[in-house]
Amino acid sequence: MKRRDTSDNHVSRVDPQFDPWEPNRPIPLFVIALVIALAIWGALTYLSEVGQHEATGPATVQQGEPSASPGAVAATGLDNARPEILDLAFTGKDNMWSCASCHGKSGEGSSSTPRLSGQLGDYLYKQLLDFRSGARANAHMKLVAQALTQEEMRELADYYAQIRLPSQVRPQLGGDLERGRQLVQSGDWKRDVPACLQCHGDSGQGVQPHFPSLAGQQPEYLFTQLAQWHTGVRGNSPQRLMDRISQAMTPEDMRDVADYLATLPLVEPAQAR
Repeated sequence: MKRRDTSDNHVSRVDPQFDPWEPNRPIPLFVIALVIALAIWGALTYLSEVGQHEATGPATVQQGEPSASPGAVAATGLDNARPEILDLAFTGKDNMWSCASCHGKSGEGSSSTPRLSGQLGDYLYKQLLDFRSGARANAHMKLVAQALTQEEMRELADYYAQIRLPSQVRPQLGGDLERGRQLVQSGDWKRDVPACLQCHGDSGQGVQPHFPSLAGQQPEYLFTQLAQWHTGVRGNSPQRLMDRISQAMTPEDMRDVADYLATLPLVEPAQAR
């Protein structure tokens, strides 16, 4: 049997340039700044909501109550569902809070909470399924979705889709509206950013079932979602389209697009069933 060479001669055969460890790759400063900004924003929003709940108790919105939102008075279709579905929307059930307690009596949304009224029914239904499965991460919405049956999800989605409510949102993020208009209508192909309207309808009205309505959506919500796609927090876009698009955008682009979309009037969604 041949004995193993235990001398030091083999050391001379080792490549002095060989590094057995993966070299460190610094995280881009933009990603670090974006994550920190989102963390601070999320913490402040959470603390604000906790303080409000502690002061007022669980939010319950009764049908017929005047809404705090100036646009809610003009909404139509608020009673257009089975009583059980209206109870879910306005009162909730068991340990599930009502949809209206966060999204407003008419589904108008606020700040980083999205507008639901007039949104595509198929899109809303898919998001509820994704919240429940974890494909879209949101601890609050996961609890809500887990408390609902698939039939209730479907009916809630269709209920909010048929509500008609004029948009009252305005640009809020200090974005460059002209740059936002360029990105929304034409894109920026030098940076591989397609026009938003290329997929979301020629007026931002959305196209069933995968491309939601963007016109009149809350600017803070749109900016937050773009940032989450950019950093990989959200990843439930078909074929990862929004992942790639958002990663080609700067924070300024995201702000410009979100503010410009707030200026678009609402039109009827395009159907593509």
